[in-house]
Amino acid sequence: MISRHPSPEWLVEYSSGSLSTAQSIATTTHIKFCSTCETMVDALAHLGGTLLQESESVPVSMRLLEHVMTSIETDFAPAEPKSELPAKVVDGIAAALPQYVRNFLPAGDLRWSFLSPSLRLATIGVGEAEFELALHRIKAGGQAPEHDHCGQEITVVLTGCFSDEEGIYQPGDFMVRDAGDIHKPIAAQNEECICLSVLAAPIKLTGFKRLLNPWLKFSPG
Repeated sequence: MISRHPSPEWLVEYSSGSLSTAQSIATTTHIKFCSTCETMVDALAHLGGTLLQESESVPVSMRLLEHVMTSIETDFAPAEPKSELPAKVVDGIAAALPQYVRNFLPAGDLRWSFLSPSLRLATIGVGEAEFELALHRIKAGGQAPEHDHCGQEITVVLTGCFSDEEGIYQPGDFMVRDAGDIHKPIAAQNEECICLSVLAAPIKLTGFKRLLNPWLKFSPG
């Protein structure tokens, strides 16, 4: 059962298009699981449309109007018909993920990088300039290293579940952690846990593992 959701303020930013690409993908992923947040976003969209209709019109010059219309015709011109492309083939692990997330994955096997004996990472390129979008896998019963955050981290659980000092997180749960938050995720004993994450900065390992921090990668893209 989903127990952690984006804040109302976050959903307002999402509805207004103010979030980055990676942040929006993570939020939409949660909404695919959560009918409560989906209903709220629909209500916000309706409210925005109502406010737009009721706002006073502002006169614009003919030159600006012509520029806008030209842009619309250029940007939304019908595309040339293309032959149907074969469905993407992803590795066996990614194939079990929600369809919305799979739409962003490259064809073929994902490149899972080693972070610890229990943790693997696969980055996802979406043309993001500021945030790293990635999948994290914690093996069943495995522990991710205790770490601090140098910037915002968004996590959406996709499959399995994990726990830390603040509770248990299940599929669809949406968490935002800020710089200075320290935690140590532990996957459930019976199932591997896969999460979608958005990082604004690389994590920072604590304890003796902090010696590895200079080698940790951060890959927006």
